[in-house]
Amino acid sequence: MSKSGVAVSPECVTKFNELKLGKFIKYIIYKLSDDYKEIVVEESSTDPEWENFQKKIVDAKSSYKGKEGKGPRYAVYDFQYELEGGEGTR
Repeated sequence: MSKSGVAVSPECVTKFNELKLGKFIKYIIYKLSDDYKEIVVEESSTDPEWENFQKKIVDAKSSYKGKEGKGPRYAVYDFQYELEGGEGTR
């Protein structure tokens, strides 16, 4: 648990390791749980489209004390790029 009192769900670490090691997951979106005590996985996807990922982040909603509004999110995106000099793709 961090000094803020917010814990990280074990699923967050598991999904991150799947993205990092498996290279099948393109992104993970994390959020605060409804009771604001834990960071949890909201969604993970194999969709490689940056625009779809970006839309999900921008349109994210959260509820607090019965009111809905824009909600904070944390995200990891596995960005693919070409190395200079034709050295390959990362």
